[in-house]
Amino acid sequence: MDQVNQTKVGTNAESQTKQKLVRTDLGRRGKLKFMILIFGAISIFSNGLLANPKGKARILVVMSAADSIVLDGVTKHPTGVFLNELYFPVKTLSDKGHQIVFATPLGKKSTIDPESVKEKYWKSIAEKEEAIQFLFSLTNFKNPISLEQAIKDDQNFVGILVPGGQGLMTDLLYDEKIPELLRRFHKKQKPIGLVCHAPALLTTLRLDGEKENFIFKGYQVNSVTKMEEWFIETFVMKGKPKVRNISGSLKDLGMEYKSSFLPGRSYAIRDRNLVTSQNPFSGEEFSEMYWKAVEDYLQMNPSLID
Repeated sequence: MDQVNQTKVGTNAESQTKQKLVRTDLGRRGKLKFMILIFGAISIFSNGLLANPKGKARILVVMSAADSIVLDGVTKHPTGVFLNELYFPVKTLSDKGHQIVFATPLGKKSTIDPESVKEKYWKSIAEKEEAIQFLFSLTNFKNPISLEQAIKDDQNFVGILVPGGQGLMTDLLYDEKIPELLRRFHKKQKPIGLVCHAPALLTTLRLDGEKENFIFKGYQVNSVTKMEEWFIETFVMKGKPKVRNISGSLKDLGMEYKSSFLPGRSYAIRDRNLVTSQNPFSGEEFSEMYWKAVEDYLQMNPSLID
């Protein structure tokens, strides 16, 4: 009988030990799963939300589709979109995780201004080649939407950006959809970025006899300077376009014009939702400033993040 009892006791003890081991093993597995979940969450946040806390948003980039501009009323001069004025902000926004949607008046592919591929506008040949490869690798750049479609989809964009180049002085400046887009974005205080010649598009918002109601009155603004226009007309294009003195036109509308002390220097300025810059050498400064405007807007409007 004692042997039987000892056997039972031994069996019970062994069973309890096994149960403890099973519970310990389950506990370890549970902790391991918990640690894996925590590690996964940390990875997601460090590579996603924390790396890009504002998330992904769509930016509308409006480009000219013109490939020439008339000088002195008779001569056609090749033009288009200025490469680095397009590349730097688009690359910056793309690197931050935002989606770029390109648009032109009729959905026609843009032309790059041949002047803008000259080495004097770049730190190196490698930088220029990287810009060309990057832009032409973007499917949407080669197949832009129309401005009409952009207006229909305006609620899906958190900002609008217009790179410079003389091309916009030929088509965008006279397109009735431009002031409509600018009004819609400004009404919701969405970031509006205009580079070099692009601030001229603000003049499309002028209503005859209603200067006092100009929606950007009192805003600080920058653009290509009068001195820089003279230099371009005299030494680059060797002729005068129909519309000149952009800075003067902006001042006439009641805007506070700002610029660098010397021509050909980097300069960009932000006033509320409006970000403007002066020339092809302002790319990095403008890009950082515009990106921050987008981030600020997203912080106030998180529902617009994908």
